[in-house]
Amino acid sequence: MKSHYATFIALTTLVVLLSGCEKPASSTKSETVATVAGDKISEVELNLALSRLGELSEAQSAEAKSKLLQALIDQRLIAEAAKKAGLDKEPAVEIGMAHAGRQVLAEAYAERTFKDVAKPTETEITEYFNLHPELFSERRIYRIQELDLTVDPSRLAEVESKLKSSHSIGDFINWVKEQGIEGKSAVAVKPAEQIPAALLARLSQMKDGEVALLPGRPGHVVIQQLLDSQMQPVSLEQAHGAIERALITQKRKELMEADLQKLREAAKIEYTSGYAPPAEVQAADEKAGSDKANEKPAN
Repeated sequence: MKSHYATFIALTTLVVLLSGCEKPASSTKSETVATVAGDKISEVELNLALSRLGELSEAQSAEAKSKLLQALIDQRLIAEAAKKAGLDKEPAVEIGMAHAGRQVLAEAYAERTFKDVAKPTETEITEYFNLHPELFSERRIYRIQELDLTVDPSRLAEVESKLKSSHSIGDFINWVKEQGIEGKSAVAVKPAEQIPAALLARLSQMKDGEVALLPGRPGHVVIQQLLDSQMQPVSLEQAHGAIERALITQKRKELMEADLQKLREAAKIEYTSGYAPPAEVQAADEKAGSDKANEKPAN
């Protein structure tokens, strides 16, 4: 347990260093816990970093505070070294810093605007439970073998045909090697809730040993075999808290999407030629065609 927690703290310290946890711009008075070349680190900033660790005991909190403070000091030192090297003036860095600032503002806006969402009713929780047996009443632990092959589009049909005619995945892999087709193979064990919804919908219908071919990124094809699976159902009582959180998250997402749509409608967004998304292009073309049709003929 001690080793696991030490690793957790180390990872969190690294996150603080890499995440750009900037000094909060606030007029609120706060005790200074350290000063680095005149740059103050406040108790508010330290506590904010600590809050990202979740629930901790008093002893764990004290240990974490000490390590996080050192991480914040290191962050200041690295940032100052970067400024002295002129990195803050480089275009890519300037863009990244501006993006990070906008991201912080966007997250703060979302947190404040959509913080208070009504809890789902018991009926809604029960309905969600019944609608997703693959996550609850028929939940399984899946052991999956995945092959990610680099395949020229002209050979895709050949690969698919060979996969279907092979007696086993082993025979297919041997053929792949003989053909000089490059690829990577991996085996993973995952419970249903850790699998993307689209993939889970297909996996939950597959039998042990079954193989499926999936479209991959351009020039690749993904082949998955369900090696075996084990039933580990979850009751409504056990899943209650997780379902409640999922429904609240879903509601927040819906509210955010509706709010964003209003912001888009109220804003003036102009695209440079060639950068407008297809829907915008189509709307612009339709408007142009309508305007042209309404033009009066020259006398």
